[in-house]
Amino acid sequence: MSKYTIELRNIIMIYGEETVKGWFMDYNLEDYLTTEQIETIELAGLWTKEKLADKIINHFYMREIGLETPALFKLKLKAMMNEIMEEYLPVIYSTAIEYDPLINVDYTESYEGSDSNSGDSLSVQSDTPQGEISKTEILAGKYASSTGASEASNTNEQSYTKTIRGNSGVSATAQRMIMQYRENIRTTTKDIIDKLEPLFMGIY
Repeated sequence: MSKYTIELRNIIMIYGEETVKGWFMDYNLEDYLTTEQIETIELAGLWTKEKLADKIINHFYMREIGLETPALFKLKLKAMMNEIMEEYLPVIYSTAIEYDPLINVDYTESYEGSDSNSGDSLSVQSDTPQGEISKTEILAGKYASSTGASEASNTNEQSYTKTIRGNSGVSATAQRMIMQYRENIRTTTKDIIDKLEPLFMGIY
């Protein structure tokens, strides 16, 4: 039973759960993170705005708000959430990249090169009984009844890019990384909840 203002659960009954939950999500990730950073958090899969809002509501569900009206509470909440998330979203991002539980190998290898091969062959049938004949003269048909020659060369261009990304034989380590990651998320969530304490009555 409320003694001074109104409990959060009663605000939820009046305005609806989704509406009040939206108050705790009234900030834009894009204001504090790049698109790539947001994607990294989403891929990690352990933190979302919705999950954070649920935890905050569950924590303060039976608490009375520390302002005279729900409208003032909503206004102050939006300002505080933006201030808090400006500080903690980079922390959440760094946690996501430091403890990706599925990836401990991530590198790209590139190669570019070429191989050159050349060769020639020469056959001569000559009616000339003696004397030396140069290759140029032979190819021109001098002093020979028949000649045959071939020259060939080729160049092979080779290039490739190989990317390796994943987990390389460290399942136990990956499990520890998952546990550490979850613990860091819990710690961050607790810190955010603690910073919201001024919005609620201190006596309960």
